[in-house]
Parts: sequence; structure tokens; C-alpha cells
Amino acid sequence: MGFSDMKGGDTGDRLRKLIKNPATYLAYRGLRRALLETGRSLRSSSSGFVIFVIPPGYRAADYELAAWDLIGVDRQEWVPRSDEIRLSNPPRKKGKPHDPISVFDLPGLVALIARDIDEVPKDVRFATAAVMFVEPPSAGHIHAARRLLGRPPISEDHALLLGRKPQNIVVAAILKSDLGDQDIALLEDLERPHIEGPSLFELPGYEEAKLWVKRLRSDVVRWRAGGLPWREVGSGALLSGPPGTGKTFFASALAKALGVRLIPTTIGEWQSAGHLDDTLLAMQTCFEGANDGRGAVLFIDEIDSIGTRSVKSAGDSNNHYWRIVLNEFLSLLSRLGEGVIVIGATNFPEYIDPAVKRAGRLEHHFTLPLPDKVTRAEILNFHAEGHFPLESLAEIAEDLEGKSGSALEQLVRDARKMARDEDRGLELKDLRAQLPERISYTAEELLRLAVHETGHALVSLAVGYATSATIEIQDSFDPTAPGYLGGMASYELTKDHLPTETSLLNRIAVALAGMAAEAAVFGDRSVGSGGIMGSDIERATSLARRMVGSYGLGSKPVFMGTVEDLAGARLPERFENEALDIVGAQYDRVFKMLVDERDRVVALATEAVNHRALKIERGG
Repeated sequence: MGFSDMKGGDTGDRLRKLIKNPATYLAYRGLRRALLETGRSLRSSSSGFVIFVIPPGYRAADYELAAWDLIGVDRQEWVPRSDEIRLSNPPRKKGKPHDPISVFDLPGLVALIARDIDEVPKDVRFATAAVMFVEPPSAGHIHAARRLLGRPPISEDHALLLGRKPQNIVVAAILKSDLGDQDIALLEDLERPHIEGPSLFELPGYEEAKLWVKRLRSDVVRWRAGGLPWREVGSGALLSGPPGTGKTFFASALAKALGVRLIPTTIGEWQSAGHLDDTLLAMQTCFEGANDGRGAVLFIDEIDSIGTRSVKSAGDSNNHYWRIVLNEFLSLLSRLGEGVIVIGATNFPEYIDPAVKRAGRLEHHFTLPLPDKVTRAEILNFHAEGHFPLESLAEIAEDLEGKSGSALEQLVRDARKMARDEDRGLELKDLRAQLPERISYTAEELLRLAVHETGHALVSLAVGYATSATIEIQDSFDPTAPGYLGGMASYELTKDHLPTETSLLNRIAVALAGMAAEAAVFGDRSVGSGGIMGSDIERATSLARRMVGSYGLGSKPVFMGTVEDLAGARLPERFENEALDIVGAQYDRVFKMLVDERDRVVALATEAVNHRALKIERGG
């Protein structure tokens, strides 16, 4: 059985202790097999130390215990810090510094236990006598573990099948007193995670992300079959969009589509654990919980809360705290276990450190917009379980502009309650009854909305920003909505792969053209161009600041920070004034253009009001 290498103490007592824990026993047999195949032993450190890389998803602590048994040291004889057996990346302990292996820890080392060879520093790898990749338990090991525990024997086919299962399934099967064909069939259910709700491919919307998930699912199938190394599979994605667009729902549906567990968390949960050490421990524990080799979607909401490594406030103690947290987070992202997909979600993608989005980390970025009319109808149809014609739901969706997927789900839920209260099934009238009361714009307000959007459209064509522009006007609005969407201009953009100073100034001009058109026609401007992030004025001001402080396109070519660093921040006074001068100059420019085109603006705006939509082509 391979216990002859044990030295010191009573070998029989040591054997009896070892076989009581199947996980440690199997780890011991795996280490023994690796040593026998290479002709090495662990009798002393005189011939150099070895590195054991354990099977994916297996617990390093079990192999650490087994290694001590292998060299014949009783666990009760351990000292608080021994130099003979070490984990390459031990768990963090509260109140103590993290202590990963370094080249200065090697004297006296006999064996190093690693979950992945990449977590071992290169100089430590260079110094080792041998690197051994430990195989999962063989059928013979599983037979022996059951026999030593007094369990009835199982078939060779069943033992071979168990050897390909995750560690927890193997241990459970060894501990089970009787293990027949019916029990083996239940193993698939033990492995299959229980996730409430539909698969991603059953949901409406998410079209761009679904293309990625379809390829990802194919790769996961190949990986499970042993035909694709995990390093060839993308590690994660970033989801951004306004609240209610279904980022959390997406993560759950993704896990269901891939057939893996969902592990939801937030940066706030890690921080709530306590001080810096507690935050780092909570974060590491979360990642380790996902790294069990079975596959998982680790969903991190509010990921922008982790901050950036901005150099602007490097001396600030709070900034220093988050730098440490972010650096550890980046390290964990780079050392993901097999089968782990990380999905980060944020309402503010511009606040995400660029290093988080690099290749090998959250390398894909999907923006989840509020659903359009067609998607809104499909979402209603999904939650209504397909009871109504899609055409009827499209009529209802027309009056739900700006509603999120979660708001649409709530609408159907409220409609069901109305039907239940009347002891009947769901009807279209129940859905219509949930529609928000809309307030109609006056004729004067409609013309102002149309003039505003016509200003955007005409300037976009005049400066070459777009090849065509479409104006859309709504005749009423939902007063409960966070913003009243009365009009919109959409564009077929001119390709601009390498923006110049001129093309950036043109973008600012287009953003300011709506307000300038109101001034040119009415001699009076509304508040519709500002007041919120993402408004016309905010976009124009932010772009001017980037030109001066990041792109080096001001009067002096200087660099004051990345686009992310400058997001929402004022520049030093001299440069701030220059950015505001750029905005002012572009406003004066488009105001003059639109005063000269006043009659055309009014004519096109009137047509847009009459038809509710109008497309304008360049040169038309």
C-alpha cells in the first residue's frame, strides 16, 4: 500500500489516523504515486525540494496534511511555522500578513504544495529539484479507501467514473455505505447546480452578449471533455448599463446556460468584513470558493466601487487602502481556477481601472441598454408566458418607453395580482391597467422638442459627423420616469477611427446644437440640454476637458491624466478655463450656423411634429 516510507512514531497509529479521512488518504496516495513515477522521495531536503501541483479543484490543505504524513511527522508535533512542508499561497489569516512562498523561504523546505504552477514565483520554480503534477485519485485508490473504511466493494467502472468527479463527490461516494447503480446515476444531480430561473438563451434581449455566451458554452463543453485547456477559454466580462437593465439576471441566466454554480457578491460585502486584512481575506475566500474545479460564474456587482490606481491622490490614506485591495483583486483575476468565469457589473464603466479590463481578466465589455419597443414587447411576452399575441403586446410596449426589464417584470406581476384578486386568468386589460398615466405635450412644447432635435441633426450633417440623421418626437411623457424622453436624434455616423482635433470639436458642436437651435428659433433655451450625467452639456464639457487634459490638444500639449482619471473632475483653473473656452467657442459657432438656417430648422421641425419621425440625408 505504499506506507513504508513513513518514518518515526508508530506507523500503525499513523495509518489508522490517515484512513479515517478519505480526502487526506487520497491526497497521500496521489503524492506517493507522483513520487514513485519520478523515482524520488521526501526523506530529507538535502537533494532539494519538490513542488506538487495538485489536481484542479482539490483542497490544498488535504495535500498539506498528506505530505506531513508522508515524511512521518505527526500533526500534533507541528510547530506554528515549519519550514519542511508549505503551501505556495496559504490562506490569509486575520491579523497576520499574507505569506506566499518566496525564494527566501526555501532553506529546509522539503515539499511545496501548489494549486497552480503559475502561483509559484519563477525563481522558486527554477530552484526546485522537480515539479510533479499530481493526478486525481485512480480507481485503485478509491477501491482502497472504501476497503479501509469497511465499505462494500464497487465495480471498476464505477471507480473509474468517480475518479473523474470533483473532490466532494469522490469523498461522498467513498463514505456512502452502499453504492449501487442507482446511486451512481444520482451523481449527475449532485454535480448539477440548482439555479432558479431561465437559461440566458430563453430570455429576450442581450443579443450581443448571447453571441459571446454561445461560443463560451461550446468551449466549456470542450473543456469538460478534456479537449480544450482552460487557458484558451475567456475568463470574464464586464456588464454596464443603467439600473434595471438586468445585469444580475444576466449572470444567473448565464450560469444556468453553462450548467455551473452562481456565486454572487459585491465589493461592499468584502469591505464590510472589517479592516484591510479582513477585506482582503473576504475577497480571497470568495475566489477560493469559486476555484473548486467544477466551474462557476463569480458575479461581482458594483465593481466600480473597487476604485482605480490613479496617481492623482497617491498620498491619500483611503486611496492607499483601495490600491492594496485593487492590486490583490487583479492578482486573483490573473490566477483564476479552472472553470471560473468572472462577471463584473457596474452603472459607471468609466470608473473601472483599465487593468481590470485587460486581456485575461474582464476582457469583454457588454453594454446593456434600456430595451427598445420590440424588446419590451418580448420581455412582456416572456413574463406573461406567451399567453398573448406579440402584436398586442407591442401596442402596450409603445407606452413603456424608458422602462427597464425589471420594471416590465414588475408590471406583469402586478397585472397577475389584479387578475387573481378577481379570481380569473391574466388578460390584456390587466396589462393595460398597469400603464403609467401619460401627460401630453402642448403644441408649443412639441415644436420646441422638434427644433432641439433638428438642430442636432442639421449640424451633424453640416460638419460631417453623420451621413444621415433621424428625428423622433413623442407626443406625451410618463411623469414618473426619471427623465422625460420627448425627442431623440439618432445618426448613421461617419467612420472616424483616428479622431483629430477638428473631429472632436465637431462632436462638441453637435452636442451643443440642440440648445443653440432653441436659442436661434425662440430666443429662449430650455433645461433639456443639461442637468444629468450624459446630457448634451455634460458630454460637451467632458470632451473639452479630455482634449485639454488628456489628449494634449489644448494650447499647450500636456497630459494630466487618463480619460478615466478625468471623468467628472475639474481641471486646474488655467486648463479648466481653456476647456470652457472651447465649449463656448463651439456654441457660438453652431448658434451662428443655425441662425442662418432658421427657416429650414422651423420647416423640418414642423414636419417632424406632424409625422413623429423624420430622416434627413446629407445634401438633402
